[in-house]
Amino acid sequence: MPIGQPNSFNRPEGAGTRNTQEKILLIVNPRAGGGRAAAQIDKLKYLADRAFEQWEMVTTEAPGHASFLAAEGATQGFDLVAAVGGDGTCHEVVNGLFKDGVIIRRKTAFTVIPLGTGSDLVRTLKIPSGAREALWIAATGVSLPSDLGLAEVSTPDGPREELFINEAGFGASGEVVRRSNLSSKRFGGKATFIGATLRTLATYQPQQVKVSAKTAKGERLWEDRLLSAFVANGQYCGSGMWVGAGGSMQDGHFDLSLVQPTPPLRQALEFRHLYDGKMANNTGVTRIRCSELTAEAMGTTPIQVELDGESIGQLPARFSIKPRALVIRGGWVQTPLD
Repeated sequence: MPIGQPNSFNRPEGAGTRNTQEKILLIVNPRAGGGRAAAQIDKLKYLADRAFEQWEMVTTEAPGHASFLAAEGATQGFDLVAAVGGDGTCHEVVNGLFKDGVIIRRKTAFTVIPLGTGSDLVRTLKIPSGAREALWIAATGVSLPSDLGLAEVSTPDGPREELFINEAGFGASGEVVRRSNLSSKRFGGKATFIGATLRTLATYQPQQVKVSAKTAKGERLWEDRLLSAFVANGQYCGSGMWVGAGGSMQDGHFDLSLVQPTPPLRQALEFRHLYDGKMANNTGVTRIRCSELTAEAMGTTPIQVELDGESIGQLPARFSIKPRALVIRGGWVQTPLD
């Protein structure tokens, strides 16, 4: 099957045929979506059997277990490995498909069945929120070699290196993620992230940060007081914040947004642009298209870093693109480069 083309077994939805040529491993995080995934396992098994002739399902038992299961799946030769959960589950599965920065099996494609509180990656991948429709995409969708990000961050135990598939952030965005993950999330993803964002903006003290970015025109330096930074590989984060509008996961670049602090009234007036794709027009926002960047705090106050909605460490940090590093099965009906 040529990469980037519809599968040869593609049939109109409802035709009653299954994917008979590929074997899929479904990695289910039963805690995703406040436990909603655990309650749907029997339904998922039924739907998986409708979509695939060859499938297996495993459940995670602890943080980090999804990475182990993904590595096993790639080693065993599965054609598809699906993260069944939210963006945190996707983060673990993607990291498990690589060993020492090298993909375990190039022919293994990644896909998502969204069941988490935060499911932003699937917005870029054009995967529907319903499990039935998402499994149909997994069975019949288009596969594209896609970019990943690699982050090297600081932790109290020393440097830490991890891949990220969707987005990285630091500054207030890192604090928002920390607050969100400590909450019960009982009101859903969007309400959780908006609440955490508003609470963070009310108390966060912006720090001086130095950023060096590698662009097509050479190195670009930025140093100022930073409220938030978004390093977007995908287009969305924070349960719908459209921070990477116009970007692509197949272009070999990040869309970096550096947000300076502005007066509270201005923040309130422009808050909606976090969700309508016009954040780049906000006061104090610098947008840079780059393939690599380093960020360093100029003061002594720790600045948090998050990857794919998971708290990971602190500045200083380095972020670099890994072009076409992972084949992803998505619901694209036209090239994402348009």
